Amino acid sequence: MTSPTSSHDDVADTAVVPRPSGNDGLLLPGDLGSVGSYLAAAQADATRDAYARDVRAWAAWCAGRSLSSALPADPLTVAAWLAAMADEGRSPSYVSRRLSALNDAHRSAGHPAPGDSEGVRRTLAGIRRTAVRAGHRPRRARAVDTATVRALVEDLPGTLAGRRDRALILVGYALGLRASDLCWLRIEDLAPAGHGGLDVLLRFSKTDQEGAGETLALAEGVREVTCPVRAVRAWLAALAEHGVTSGPLFRSVGKGRTPRLGTAPLTTRSVDLVLERAARRAGVSTEGLSPHSLRRGFATTAYAQGVPEKEISRTGRWRSLVVRSYDASSRWADPASGSLGL
Repeated sequence: MTSPTSSHDDVADTAVVPRPSGNDGLLLPGDLGSVGSYLAAAQADATRDAYARDVRAWAAWCAGRSLSSALPADPLTVAAWLAAMADEGRSPSYVSRRLSALNDAHRSAGHPAPGDSEGVRRTLAGIRRTAVRAGHRPRRARAVDTATVRALVEDLPGTLAGRRDRALILVGYALGLRASDLCWLRIEDLAPAGHGGLDVLLRFSKTDQEGAGETLALAEGVREVTCPVRAVRAWLAALAEHGVTSGPLFRSVGKGRTPRLGTAPLTTRSVDLVLERAARRAGVSTEGLSPHSLRRGFATTAYAQGVPEKEISRTGRWRSLVVRSYDASSRWADPASGSLGL
C-alpha cells in the first residue's frame, strides 16, 4: 500500500525537476560560452600559453613529415616525436613538458592521453635513463644562505627601485616564496601582526590555483639592513608617497629623475632580472642563481638553524615534508622567517 507521503514526494520531484519533452531541452549558446570561460580559468595563463606553444610544435613536427596532427594522436607517432626531440639533445624535462601539453589537449577534447600508452611511457622512461647514463643532471637553482642574501641587499641604493628590490629579495628569502608568489602579492595582502611582524596573505599560488589562501608570518630581522619587515615598510612608505596604497606590491619602476611607478605586477622574468642585477652589483656569482635560489636557501638555512620541519613545511607550503598544521593561532609560535639571522 502506497502511503500519502510517498505520493506527495513523487509530485514534489516532478515539480522540482521538470522533464522537457521533444526537442525543448536545449543548451543555449550562452551556456556553452560560460563553460569555455571556466575551462580556460582552470589553468594559469602562463601554463595555457606554454601548452599552446607545445601543441603547435607537435603540429609543425607532424606537418614536416606529412603526418596528421589531428587528435587523437597515434601513440607510435607520439613516441617517435619524443625520440626525435631527445635525439636533438633536448633535456628529459623539456620532452616531458611537451608530452604533458599533448596529454592535456587530448584530455580536454575527451580523448585518452597518449602519455598513458605503455609504448609512450616506456619511450619517455628510456629517454630519461639514457640521459642519466650520458651524464645529464637536471639543472637546479643553487641555494643561497643568509650571508649571500645580506651581500645582495646591503649595497642596494636608496632609490625607489632599490627599495623595491631590497623588499622583494628579503621577503622572497624569509618566506621561501616562488617568483610567481612575489608577483601576485598585493599591498592589501599585508597586515600588522604581533611581535612587530606582518601577516602576509598568499591569495593563491602555483600549488593553490583555486585560491584557498594561506597567511604567513613575516618576522622582524635582527639586523636593520636585512630586516624584511623594515624593508617592506620602507617600500610601502615609498609607494604611499607616490599615491599608491593598493594593488600589486611589486611593480615596475621607470628610469629617470622622477621615476614612474607601473600599475601592473612584475613578471617572473622581472624578478629574475632584479636578482641578477643585485648579484652583479654585489659581486655575487650568478651561476645557478635564480629566484628559486631564495626558496631553496630558505629551506636549507632554516634546517641548519634547527627550525622544526612543521614550520618549514607550513611557510614553504611543502606537503612532502610533513603534514602541515593549519592552525592560524600557532603561526607565530616559532616562525621560520624569524630564525634566519636576517
